[in-house]
Amino acid sequence: MAPPAAVPQTNTVLDELDITPHPRPFKNPNWKPPHRRTKTLKQILSDATRTAAAGEGGTAPAAGPMQTTYANIESAPSLHPAHSKKWCDVTGLPAKYTDPKTKLRYADKEVYAAIRMLQPGSAERYLELRGANIVLK
Repeated sequence: MAPPAAVPQTNTVLDELDITPHPRPFKNPNWKPPHRRTKTLKQILSDATRTAAAGEGGTAPAAGPMQTTYANIESAPSLHPAHSKKWCDVTGLPAKYTDPKTKLRYADKEVYAAIRMLQPGSAERYLELRGANIVLK
């Protein structure tokens, strides 16, 4: 059995190394966390519509620039490569393949069989929907 004097020595070493009772001059004793809370999208949209409705009461100038809100933001399409996925022209599923004859995109072999059975004019209409048709003048 170990001598009982060894236990108080480790406690004194731990007490000497303990940093909790020492003052911390880098901390502000009067600091409190901010009381700002984040808003949900529903709250933001309702606030925007409420301010827009309040502005239409006749106090806002009629010929002023349009105020930007979350409801009326219009932006250009994203140029990020993740959004340039290819979609099947028939089903709308992600397409891995392209038919070399009609240039239609398809997702699986069943759609490919349906594309091969299409009339020549209907394949052009699918391409026109996608905006990939070629118009010769």
